[in-house]
Amino acid sequence: MTIGPTLIQNSLKIGERLCASDLISPHQLETALYEQNLYNTMRLGEILVLHGWVLPETADFFGDQWPYLNALADPVPIGSYFRRAGLIDRNIIETILASQKKTGLRFGALAVLNGYIRQATLDFFVEQFYPNHVGEPPYMIIDPDHLDGTKPFVLFEQADEEPSFASQSHPEESETSSASKENIHWLN
Repeated sequence: MTIGPTLIQNSLKIGERLCASDLISPHQLETALYEQNLYNTMRLGEILVLHGWVLPETADFFGDQWPYLNALADPVPIGSYFRRAGLIDRNIIETILASQKKTGLRFGALAVLNGYIRQATLDFFVEQFYPNHVGEPPYMIIDPDHLDGTKPFVLFEQADEEPSFASQSHPEESETSSASKENIHWLN
């Protein structure tokens, strides 16, 4: 079997995606592409799996499933993409979701903070599947004293010394906003 242009293009795309998501290094990609030229019947993902650089699920996700993921009408939760890619399993997802309920931190932030994925991997997935969310604050904390929906989220902006509430404040709330800020539970 000879490698046609489509297979080579797909190899470069899977390799570029894996490098951009910080799952393999450029040197690993270069090595695997060289070996693919030697063993022309092997796909790039197979070579990466044989070296132990990625899991088979990860190679399948970035190589075979990727073109179809962009065709999805609605994006799925980011944890589902991580699970499909073999980066985390169901137990880790449940652990992160339980932590998310307690801390109010975003799913991806908890995955990075707990060492399940790298920050570059999270950034890549957000850029690819949630482009409207690029540049948003990475941490969103639920204010436990206002779970009634009046002021549910506290957003942390880089320029802010104090957090700002995401919901719009009403004129009658301006007097109580300073008291509400005292109810914020800071995480250490």
